[in-house]
Amino acid sequence: MTSVAWCVGWLFYLLVALIGAGLIDWRSSKGSRTWLAVWMAGGALALALMARTLALSARPGLIHLPPPWPELVLRSVPLGSLWSAVAALLFLMTVLITLSDPRQRRILYALLPLQAGIGIYLWSGDGLLLLLSWEFISAVSYLGIITTRRSRIVWNAGWVLLALSELGGMALLVALVWLLGGHGIGLNDGFSQMAVQVSHLSAAAKTTIMLLVLLAFGVKAGLFPVLIWMPMAEPQAPGVVAGIFSGLLTALAISGILAVDQVVHAGLVWAIIVLLLGVLGAVTSALYGILSRHVKQILAYSTLEVLGLVFSALGLWSLESIVSPHNVAATMALDAAVILLVVHAGAKFVLFSATDYSERFGHTLDRLGGLVHKAPWLSLFTLGGVLALAGIPPLGGFVGEWLLLEAIIKPLGVGRAQEPVHLALLVAGAILALTTALGATLYLRWFAFIFLGRLHQTDREPLTGDPGVWMRMGLALPWVLPILGGPGVVWFLPWANRVLVSFISTPKIVIAPSFVNINSALGLSKLGINLVPAPGAQGTVFYPQAFLVGDPYVLLLMGVLLGGAVALFRRWARRRTRVRYVMPWTGGAEPFSARTSYTAEGFVHPLRLAFQRFYGLKRNRHDTEGGRFYRHTIVYRVEETFYRPILSAGAWVAGSLRKIQSGQLTQYLAYLWIFLIVGLLVAILAKG
Repeated sequence: MTSVAWCVGWLFYLLVALIGAGLIDWRSSKGSRTWLAVWMAGGALALALMARTLALSARPGLIHLPPPWPELVLRSVPLGSLWSAVAALLFLMTVLITLSDPRQRRILYALLPLQAGIGIYLWSGDGLLLLLSWEFISAVSYLGIITTRRSRIVWNAGWVLLALSELGGMALLVALVWLLGGHGIGLNDGFSQMAVQVSHLSAAAKTTIMLLVLLAFGVKAGLFPVLIWMPMAEPQAPGVVAGIFSGLLTALAISGILAVDQVVHAGLVWAIIVLLLGVLGAVTSALYGILSRHVKQILAYSTLEVLGLVFSALGLWSLESIVSPHNVAATMALDAAVILLVVHAGAKFVLFSATDYSERFGHTLDRLGGLVHKAPWLSLFTLGGVLALAGIPPLGGFVGEWLLLEAIIKPLGVGRAQEPVHLALLVAGAILALTTALGATLYLRWFAFIFLGRLHQTDREPLTGDPGVWMRMGLALPWVLPILGGPGVVWFLPWANRVLVSFISTPKIVIAPSFVNINSALGLSKLGINLVPAPGAQGTVFYPQAFLVGDPYVLLLMGVLLGGAVALFRRWARRRTRVRYVMPWTGGAEPFSARTSYTAEGFVHPLRLAFQRFYGLKRNRHDTEGGRFYRHTIVYRVEETFYRPILSAGAWVAGSLRKIQSGQLTQYLAYLWIFLIVGLLVAILAKG
C-alpha cells in the first residue's frame, strides 16, 4: 500500500469503527465491547503492517485537496517504522487488558480515534500534515481523559492539557507559516524541498522557529516547564490510557521535533536551551516524584524524569555535533535518547496498567503493601518494568543511561573552544548522575511499598489474587521493549543508526565490527576500550574504561551472586539462632501499629531534609488522641514561579473586561478614544 492509501484507510477505519460501535451498542453492550475490541486489534495489526511500509517508503506521497486547500505531502516521520511497531504492540496489549474488565469499555471508544490519528501522524514528516495530525491527536487526547472518568479533578486536568495543547498548536502554526510561507515557498511544498531555501534564514530566526516547535511538541513530551499537566492528568486516567500517553505520545512528539530540526538545523543556542531544559526537567521531576505518595502521580513524575534525560540527550547530540563534528559522542547521545524512549514505552505501559489492579485497594503508598503475596505474577511483571527504568543491567534503562553519561565524559577535542564545553558538560553530567540515582530510589520506594512488606487490608474490596490471564498476557508482552534496548541492543542499534543516518555522522563506530579485532575501533584506542561480546550479532557495543566497569552482564552476575550469598547467610543464621525482628526506628520488638509502621514519607525524610531549600519545606505538628505526628508540605516551584503569575494576570484581565460590560455609555466612549489614540501612535511610530 502507498502512503496515500494508508492515510485514507485510517480515515475509513475510524468512521466504520465509530458507526459500527454505535449501531451495535443500540442492541447489545456486550456486542459493542466485542466489536470495539476486535476493531482495535485489527488497527494494531494494521500498524504492525504499516511499519514495513514506513521503513521501505522512499518517495513522498501527495493528497490533492480542492482549492484553496494546499496539497498534503506524505512522508514518514523520523523513526516512524519503529513507533508504528511500538504502537501496534501497546494497542494490542490494551485490548487484552480491557478484555479482563468489561467496565473499561469506554476506554476503547476514547482510544480508537487516537489510534487512527497516530496512523496518519506517522506519515506527516514532510509538511503541513504535521500540524493537522498533531492537532487531532491533541484533541482526542483531551477526550481520552475526560470521557473515561467523570469528576471535577479529571475535567480540570483535561482543561489544562487542552489549553497547553492549543498553545502549542498555535506555536507550531506560527513556526510552519514562518518556515513555509516566506520567500515564495508555498504551503504545498514539503520540508524536503525547502532544505536549500531555508538556508537564508538567520541563526536567530532558526532558533526562534525551533523554540516554537519545541513548545508545540514539548507539551506532550513533558518538556520543562510545560510539564504541569502530566502529574495532574495521568493519575486520573485509566492505567492503559496513561501508559499510552506516557510511553507512546511522548516518543511521537520527539519525532516531530526531529522532523523539523532536520530541515532548520538550528545552531548552538538551540542546543544549549534543549540541554538546559532537559537537565532542569529531569532533576526537578525526580525530586518531586520521590516525595509524592499517590501511586500514579509517582509514575507521572518518573515519566518526566526519563523525558528530561531524553531532552538532555537531544541537546547533547546537537551541541556535540556543532562543537566537534564527526565525533562519536554525538552519535552515542542520540542513541541514548532512542533507547530510553523505547524502554520507557514498554516499561511504563506495564507499570501504569498494573495500577488498574492495585488502585482497588488504595491510591497512596501507605494504604498498599504486601500485594506480592496475593498477586505474584503481577508483582513479577511490575518488577521487570521497575528494574528496566531504574537502570539495572542488562536491561535497556541501564544501556540508555550509560550511553548518555558516556557521551558526556568523552573528550570532544583539545582546543580552547572545547574547554568551556567540557566544563559545562561535566556540571550537567553530575546533575544527571544525581537524577539517575534519585530515579532508582523512586522506583525502589514505589515497588517496595506496594508489593512488599505487610499485607494491608481494605474495606473497599477483598483481595482476589492475580488478575486474569488476558491481563497477564497484556503485561508480559511489552517486556520485549526493555529487552530490545538491553540485551538486544547490539541488533537494535545498527538498525536505528541506519534509519537515523541523516542525523548522525559516525554510525559505524558505536557498533564495533568485531570483538577480537581491537583495531576495528582505532578512533577510541586513545581512551582504551572494553568491548562487550554479543554472540550471533554482527557487531558489539563498546564501553570506555573510564567507568571502571566492563561487561554489564558481569554486573548482573555479581548482583545475583551477592544476593544469593546474602540469602544463604540468612538461612544459615536462622538455623543456628533465633532471629529477633526489630521495628525500623524503635530499637526493639513492638507490636505493629500505625505509630510504629515505617511509612512512605519516613522513607524519604532524609532526602526531604537534604533538599529542603529546594522544596521550601514546611512542617506542621498534629496532636491526636493516639499520638503526635508531623505533616510536611512542599512548594511546587514550577507552578508557583511560572503559572501562578499567569493565572493572576489572566484573572486581572478577566476582571477588567467584565468591568467594560457595565452598560455606561461614557465608559465605552472613553475606551474607544483610548484605543484610537494608541492605534494612531503605533501607526506614526511604525511609519517613522
